[in-house]
Amino acid sequence: MAIAIKGIEKRFADAPVLRGIDLTIADGELVALLGASGSGKTTLLRILAGLEWPQAGSVTVDGRDWLALEAQRRRVGFVFQHYALFQHMSVRDNVAFGLTVRPRASRPPKGEIRARVEALLDLVEIGHLANRFPAQLSGGQRQRVALARALAIEPKVLLLDEPFGALDARIRKDLRRWLRELHDRLGMTTIFVTHDQDEAFELADRVVIMSDGRIEQAGTPDEIYDHPASPFVARFLGGVNELPAELAAGRLVVPGADAGAVTPPAGTDGTATLFVRPHEIDLVADSRAPARIRNMLTSGPSIRYDVDLPGLATPVEVELPREAARLRNLRRGDAVRLRLLRGRVFSAHGAPLPPAAPSPERHRILEAAL
Repeated sequence: MAIAIKGIEKRFADAPVLRGIDLTIADGELVALLGASGSGKTTLLRILAGLEWPQAGSVTVDGRDWLALEAQRRRVGFVFQHYALFQHMSVRDNVAFGLTVRPRASRPPKGEIRARVEALLDLVEIGHLANRFPAQLSGGQRQRVALARALAIEPKVLLLDEPFGALDARIRKDLRRWLRELHDRLGMTTIFVTHDQDEAFELADRVVIMSDGRIEQAGTPDEIYDHPASPFVARFLGGVNELPAELAAGRLVVPGADAGAVTPPAGTDGTATLFVRPHEIDLVADSRAPARIRNMLTSGPSIRYDVDLPGLATPVEVELPREAARLRNLRRGDAVRLRLLRGRVFSAHGAPLPPAAPSPERHRILEAAL
């Protein structure tokens, strides 16, 4: 089902929660609403489910006005973070619940309900647990029951609110992969809320980053990671260094660092900020360089360096693969030159600056660094 959200505004008392949300979701797409607590993502999900109503805006699904429909008429499957299972019911009865409480005129026959429940339990790979009660299940098993119950009503849209938030890291990772495979098999339009960047980027076709009731950026995981639309998005993704820079005559100058491999914006001069991630920096021993290694930390397959650069209050974080770090044989206190391999340039006002076409010379510098 294709969803069109236009101009959605929502306030609780005098506090604005959603400030004009515009978003289109394609039929069969899996979209993640990603943001910190209070960004408005769960409120938007509840509006789609019919559990909240906006003060302004519209929601249409396949051209039909969803705000004119009560929740039960929208045929939405909703999966909550904390499962919301009926503790006194077996797994089988929990999954069947949405079908058994339908009005008699639309309620399937008992045999059909039984067959649908069995098929769903097999689909989510918990058929052997049909007679158990929620208290006898692990967290991951309970979440599968909740998902099967949401699917039992044959929803037009599947909505998931922090579906793996209550689970430990290993189980979350396993269930993420399983849910992506299930989505691909069913082809259902799915929207899920999360504050976990890894979860959003691994699962979603498209990620919508929200902050303070607004959409900061929407795009594929690669688009958002490679081309953050604002300093907020670059910071939200985490693990980024902010380096003061100057743009002059087609050159990007970062004091104390070699920015020759970074393609500068076209036709723009003035003060800027270069956002560069730790793994996008190389270190070269150079006794004449102003930077010094303050600290080193081994982190599995990589080595992280904290590098003091004159003029910066906080050290620059650099991450090298373990083998590359061994070849450089750097130690605490060593003088080093920072070679910036790539980055994203924003103006002093926070506007993203589009890069110029990279020159053959910059290609040569980048290839040599890599």
